[in-house]
Amino acid sequence: MAEESNVHVKVAMADVMALFVIAFFTFLVGGLGLGVFGLDQLAIIAEISVPVGILVLVATIIAYLNENVLGTAIFGPLAVFFLVFQFIPADASGMLALVYIGLVILIDAVLSLAQPVRLLPIVLFIAAIAFFVTGAWYNGGASDEGLRTAVGALWMIFSLLGLYLGAGIILLVMKGKQIVPIGIPSAPAASKA
Repeated sequence: MAEESNVHVKVAMADVMALFVIAFFTFLVGGLGLGVFGLDQLAIIAEISVPVGILVLVATIIAYLNENVLGTAIFGPLAVFFLVFQFIPADASGMLALVYIGLVILIDAVLSLAQPVRLLPIVLFIAAIAFFVTGAWYNGGASDEGLRTAVGALWMIFSLLGLYLGAGIILLVMKGKQIVPIGIPSAPAASKA
């Protein structure tokens, strides 16, 4: 009989890496939406999408090897999205791509309610809404400054919360306890005794 062997890597390492690179990408999208730079400089976002996609794919593989089904469900579709991002047109088909990934992230957000980090569903719900609003902006609303500002604000909020969540996970792993609030409920007093 063959012996089963599972390869495990510290899960938080891959999750934090993915959170940080996704936050970098979405920080730039937020800047674009908020008018920090113009649509003529959109190429920088497209150019970093592939390296971001590769790193998120690495996080997906590590999540898969660690039997982390939620991490795999979150990072896998996002890896594909980032890898093909530069080919997504700013039209109705691009809108459908953004709405689809938004639906995937919305499902992940609902599923993440079953895990202990309460900040994760909040971050994912914001991302899902941001994907939907970005889809509306892609579908002919590129000239709509209100939509552009909403896209920028949502992605900037997501980016900053993603950085905060990643930092909170790092401190949790390094110190063995929750240092900054990321929504992990405290153990009841009776179980501490």
